[in-house]
Amino acid sequence: MNTNHLSVFKKVMETSNISQVAKQIHVSQPAISMMLKRLEQDVGVSLYTVVGRNITATDAGLTLMEYAESILSLEEQVYRAMEEFQQGSRGRIIVGTSPVLGTYLLPRIILTFNQKHPNVTVDLEIGADQEIENLVRSGSVDIGITLTPPEDHFSLRIRKISNDYLTGIQPPFPIDSTTVWVPSDIPLSINGQTKGQVKSIFSTEAVKQYVIEGIGYGVVLKSAVELEVSCGKLKYWNGYESSPIAINIITRPAERLSNSVWYFLNHLTDK
Repeated sequence: MNTNHLSVFKKVMETSNISQVAKQIHVSQPAISMMLKRLEQDVGVSLYTVVGRNITATDAGLTLMEYAESILSLEEQVYRAMEEFQQGSRGRIIVGTSPVLGTYLLPRIILTFNQKHPNVTVDLEIGADQEIENLVRSGSVDIGITLTPPEDHFSLRIRKISNDYLTGIQPPFPIDSTTVWVPSDIPLSINGQTKGQVKSIFSTEAVKQYVIEGIGYGVVLKSAVELEVSCGKLKYWNGYESSPIAINIITRPAERLSNSVWYFLNHLTDK
């Protein structure tokens, strides 16, 4: 099976438009039609039907689509691994993580990693923890870093590190509000720790801004507020007992990891 034909087939089925795909990949429409026909010849069944200008996948085509993402992802992994053999220590890593970790934890980690391995590129894929878990499993990212343990932990390799803390924050001036803001992008429970009304808001940055303005207290990752605390915009709140939070590093089991991925994993666990 020609994976280039498979990639074109996937694009056409997703857009239902051969001419649109032709413009995207800069080839002629007849060339794309030929690729689709040859893919059908390779698998021995009809993969799509054409009615007017609409092109839709057959049942066989839909089944092939389910495998296409994994096949194409695996092909990319192979080329990247071979590139490392060809170029020595050079490589590219895709790290999937949540918005809060991608914003406040990983920048300093990537900086120090790049100082040790300047020829290894680290790209981030940002999403919710469950989404990152799925991306790791499908092979779309090399390493997942989450705050929520994977639900299906038997199908993944998991390492836990605790290099951050949940901490309370308050403005540097007295306030009357008893509201406690918590971000929806980190898993936490503060039941029993406070007497105020607990409200969830969409991000850690929003929590910080609400607290800076005096609209209550907040509970966030310590790494997210170190700058504001150091310059006096916020102060730590003793109404919440700081606690360590485990950060999960997840990779696929039974997979040969590239040298650059191992470098990054070792860098993470050394922190």
